[in-house]
Amino acid sequence: MANLFDQWGNFLFHNRNVLFPVLIAMVLFLWPPVAIDNIPGVYLMIAGLLMVSIGQGLRILTIGLVYIVRGGRKRRIYARKLVTDGLFSHCRNPLYVGNILIVIGFLFISGNVTGLIVGSLVFLAIYRLIVHSEESFLSATFAEAYTSYCANVPRWMPRFKGLQETINNYEFDWPAVAVKEYGTIFTSLMISLGLIAWKLNLANKLVDYQSLITGFAILVVAAYGIVRYLKKTERLRSMR
Repeated sequence: MANLFDQWGNFLFHNRNVLFPVLIAMVLFLWPPVAIDNIPGVYLMIAGLLMVSIGQGLRILTIGLVYIVRGGRKRRIYARKLVTDGLFSHCRNPLYVGNILIVIGFLFISGNVTGLIVGSLVFLAIYRLIVHSEESFLSATFAEAYTSYCANVPRWMPRFKGLQETINNYEFDWPAVAVKEYGTIFTSLMISLGLIAWKLNLANKLVDYQSLITGFAILVVAAYGIVRYLKKTERLRSMR
């Protein structure tokens, strides 16, 4: 059974860049967003925006302190060294926790309760399988060092004790965040904005906010273009 979980985890890791957007689109197609026309729906949307913000903030903090290559080698799980510092001293999978919060945040914004439940369960299962495969690889590669790390650092829920000290011990690498995370930030903002526009349209309220939404979208696209240009011309580089 463990080998089967490893195989599925490796498959999901290998295909995640294509599979995840497809799954999100499928969930939104099968259980589309609902109109913003009641107080509970507004609360769900606010909760979703908060989750997306926290998830993105967690990713930014992780990358700004100590970045870890999650792309593997040839899109397969791989690690040259065991990273245990930075935010990884408080949570073994902070980037994945951030991803989960962002995706589930989208579903909260959507406001479709069935889609929220089904989608959340699907993505939690997917990330659990990926983490299972990564843990098998790291355990086989780093043996006792990884076992000790697991015994002292939680898998999912970040340990907040000593977090401020950890942050103070590093020079925050904003260029690294911009270069490595600008695509995810752009996606998080645009999907959230698109879902809100969709919900407003269903409630026949989009025209009231069209200028605001359009202006914000233009700013996001412009920022994305500028950072991408600076990255491609190597005018923006990580400090590490």
